[in-house]
Amino acid sequence: MRKDCVLAGAVAALAVLFCGLAAPGASSDITTPMSVQWVFSMGPDATNLTVPVVGEDRVYVSRNGILHCLDGATGGEQWQFKPEMGDVTTGPVASGNLIIVGGNDSALYGLKASTGAVVWKVGCSGPIAPTPIVVNDLLMLAANQMVYAVDPSTGAVSWICAMNAPAAYGPATDEAGSMIYFVGQDGSVQCVDATAGRYRWEALLRTGPRFSPPVVAGGRVIVASGKRVYGVARSGGIAYAAEMSAGVGPPTVVEGRLYVPSVDGSIYILSARSGAVVERKTPYQIEHQITSSPVVTESYVVAGSADGLVVAFDRSTGAAKWIYRCRAPDQLPNEGANYGIYAPLLVTDGALLCLTGSGDLYRFSASAPDGSGPVFGDFEPEPGSARPGGDYVGAVCSIVDDGSGVDPSSIQMTIDGSPVATTFEITTGKASSRAAPLPDGAHVVTVSARDYRGNETSREWSFVTDVTIVPEAQPGAPGQPGVPARPGAQATPRAR
Repeated sequence: MRKDCVLAGAVAALAVLFCGLAAPGASSDITTPMSVQWVFSMGPDATNLTVPVVGEDRVYVSRNGILHCLDGATGGEQWQFKPEMGDVTTGPVASGNLIIVGGNDSALYGLKASTGAVVWKVGCSGPIAPTPIVVNDLLMLAANQMVYAVDPSTGAVSWICAMNAPAAYGPATDEAGSMIYFVGQDGSVQCVDATAGRYRWEALLRTGPRFSPPVVAGGRVIVASGKRVYGVARSGGIAYAAEMSAGVGPPTVVEGRLYVPSVDGSIYILSARSGAVVERKTPYQIEHQITSSPVVTESYVVAGSADGLVVAFDRSTGAAKWIYRCRAPDQLPNEGANYGIYAPLLVTDGALLCLTGSGDLYRFSASAPDGSGPVFGDFEPEPGSARPGGDYVGAVCSIVDDGSGVDPSSIQMTIDGSPVATTFEITTGKASSRAAPLPDGAHVVTVSARDYRGNETSREWSFVTDVTIVPEAQPGAPGQPGVPARPGAQATPRAR
């Protein structure tokens, strides 16, 4: 139910559009397959993808400069907030009965979680960097080169500290909360004493054109940039710079290990302490660019791709157990996604939240109902059409399931009752049979497919082939001057 409603490029988007912090441990478990419980559509926003926050029975998400409060069960909007003189630019932070966001109007807002009413407002030295966090009962944030410690219940400022470079991301902290770390706009890592409010050190990294927010694990501050994953010691020294085979994004930290997404289609596991790759006999790998920080549960590793897929890998075997194609409201059934999934996924109470680049927030749940099977369309040859006889003809159609997703292994196609080899491109929903020469006469195509919940549907259509039909003249088409009519035929010389 819908409410309100390229490799280098993927690397850049993967790093620039990430606006959240990876979780330090495994999330609560999920069950697959999952179905869509609801979708809330907010429209594309190429500069602000943030992590949703769940509080009681509400979901809070920032998009297109607006903070939305949604009903957690239905996805219906309860209220929204936008600063009078600017936009919301950070992800939401929950603290007690307040939701806190920052804006590009150089202000921090404490909002009543139930209504969105402004409880307090704090002016800062510039736009708030994504995204603040609560450390030892104080809200830590950066605005340009200044770090603020704010009482989240009153908005009172406890201390202010200057850094050497304006902040791009952060803060992040370890379990003790004694130090906080930022990534500067120059790609440096900046350290501030969270207790005393004093600047400690700066580590300059050999970063690429893009870099990720910091995460902390294994006594290291970890930043992904280009093909490298950097580990910075608590003293400010660079402990390692792990070189990967392709561009990587912000890692997720689980039990001292880094789950690193890569545009080569893999999720690599590194030691947070040493940066060494942890080898697996069955890697997490798929033929799609992985662009979101994965969420790791007891049973699954789930991530999003540059072409709008949500993929759930079995954590033990590495097998892709469930793949769902996120489709924007204006996207045709046979169109690929214009935007990928870059924001981190979130698991809460057995449900999965996924924010796409097209601005659609999905809530998936194993308990969500799904009583209908896949839908077919875009048939080729067109139903009732006539084709020239002797041609190689392959049947094509789109297959879409917006509930639990199309199970590619279930797709079967026949022509005149005979099974034909069929391929399925999941990013476009296009099923194609191998072309074969067909005799003159009527031909019937049957296609069937199931979704991941086992709902099966089928569709039948027919067309005619006739050798007396003359192919429409097309420049460079078989049968035209100088072009062989069929494989092995000789070209006809052109008259001068």
